[in-house]
Amino acid sequence: MTALLGMIGLMFAAGCFNPPVERYKANKAMEAGDYEQADRRLNKVIERNPGDWEAHYLMGKSHLGQDRALQAQTEFEQALAVKDESKHTPKILDGMAESLHKQGRNAELYAFLDEQIERYEGWEDYARKARFLARAGDIDSAALAYRQAAIFSRNTSDEIYIEIADFYEGLGNYDHAIQALKWAYFINEENPTLPNRFRRLGVVPGPTLKEQPPQPEYEGESLFKLPNLINE
Repeated sequence: MTALLGMIGLMFAAGCFNPPVERYKANKAMEAGDYEQADRRLNKVIERNPGDWEAHYLMGKSHLGQDRALQAQTEFEQALAVKDESKHTPKILDGMAESLHKQGRNAELYAFLDEQIERYEGWEDYARKARFLARAGDIDSAALAYRQAAIFSRNTSDEIYIEIADFYEGLGNYDHAIQALKWAYFINEENPTLPNRFRRLGVVPGPTLKEQPPQPEYEGESLFKLPNLINE
């Protein structure tokens, strides 16, 4: 009888463990700066399911927050091994790139960025490259990569034009930033961040601001001409 009750107790305890809840609490702990709690919760999830990609991804973020970039890279690699062709892949690749950057492994970082472009050819891959080029101070190459990101988005995402706007706003080029926001507004007029972004740049938001983004030119699958997305 005692043994039976013990088994029931163990089954109940196991049933109470909820990986999504643990991941959620770990993420909230990270937001509060409590990386020790985050790691503890995520380790429990990974111990029970080594293939839990999200727990590995969050552990990578936790390690980045603790300046443990090499360990972070390992966790992102584990996550990518499970989710290498998924809507979640771009954010895992973002984490990988950041871990390489924080290790100061710049040659490997840029090789990694180009490898992802060659493999996935998504706008996120060009945008990721643009971000790190901008952080390195290579503004011209970053602008080129942002143009390519816009092309490969096929004007289906307002996110890339918002990122381009942020890029030019950071450079103090408000005319270019406003233009990019107009294209973002055309794609998604319901984006709740756009009105304040326009106001921040001294523009009163309204439906007349919408402008259709330039249409990219293709020859089969090969990009042969960059449209003049930003007049420089």
